[in-house]
Amino acid sequence: QEDYVKQAAEEFPDVQFCHATGFQAASSGLDNFHNFFTNIYESRYVSGVVAGMKLNEMKEKDPSMDLKIGYVGAWGKDNAEVTGGCDAFAMGVYSVNPDATVYIKTTNSWYDPEGEKQAAVALINEGCDVIGQHCDTPNPQLAAEEAGVFGVGYNSDMSKDAPKAVLTSTVWNWGAYYTKAVQDLIDGTWTGENYFGGLEEGLVDISPLSDLCVDGTQEKIDEARAQIESGDWDVFDGVIECNDGTTVGTEGEHMSDADITGNIHWYFKNIVEK
Repeated sequence: QEDYVKQAAEEFPDVQFCHATGFQAASSGLDNFHNFFTNIYESRYVSGVVAGMKLNEMKEKDPSMDLKIGYVGAWGKDNAEVTGGCDAFAMGVYSVNPDATVYIKTTNSWYDPEGEKQAAVALINEGCDVIGQHCDTPNPQLAAEEAGVFGVGYNSDMSKDAPKAVLTSTVWNWGAYYTKAVQDLIDGTWTGENYFGGLEEGLVDISPLSDLCVDGTQEKIDEARAQIESGDWDVFDGVIECNDGTTVGTEGEHMSDADITGNIHWYFKNIVEK
C-alpha cells in the first residue's frame, strides 16, 4: 500500500500525502509524502494493568491458581511492532502483579481467523485466565468467552463480540491525527515531519472498562495514564530486563521512537514464548 501512496505523491506534487504505520517517507526525497504512527504501546501498557488487576482478583479467590496471562500475536520477535506491544502489555501486567507470567503464541499472519482462535485455545489449555491479543479478529476473545476466562481485545471495543469475557480493548483514534494535520495546514504550521502520538494526544486509548473488571482498576489506570501523560516517564524508559537475562535501554534515558517502532526484537522478563 505504501508504494502506491508514494507513487501518487510523485504524480501530484501539490498534494500532501500521509501514510499511517509506514516508513518510506524519510528516505523518499519527497516534500509531500509523510508517515505517521501512534504510540500504541502506551495503551497496551494500560490494558496490561487491567489484565493484571483481574488476575489479582482471581488469585484472591483461588490462592492455588497459576498466574498466567495469554497473548495472541500476529508475528514473532522479527516484528518490532507486535513484539513491543506485547512487551508493553506484559510490563503493565508486571506493574500490578510482578508474579504473573505472560505466554505469547504467534500466528505468523496479520489475518488468520482460525489460527488466532487456535492460538487462544492453546493458551487457555496452558492455564491462561486472561487472553490479550495483537491480531485483528475477535476470535481470541470468542475463545476466551467460550472457555469461561477473560480477555483484552484490540482495534475496536470487542465487548460487543464477547461481552462475557472482554475487560477492555486497546483502540486507535486516527481522527486525532487527521484533525491536527488539517488544522496545521490551515494555520500554516504544517511541518510534514514523521509524527508519533499517544495517550496524551488522544491517538490511542482503551475502551471503557466492562463490569467484569475488579474494583480499583480505574484508579490504577488513572495512575498509569497520569505518569505517561506527564512526560516524566514512559513505558520504555531506563534499563529493561529481558527474558533471556540480558538488558536493554539506558538509565535515565527514553528509547527513541525509531527504536521502539523498528528495533524491539526482545521480550520483557515475564514473557514466555509458546
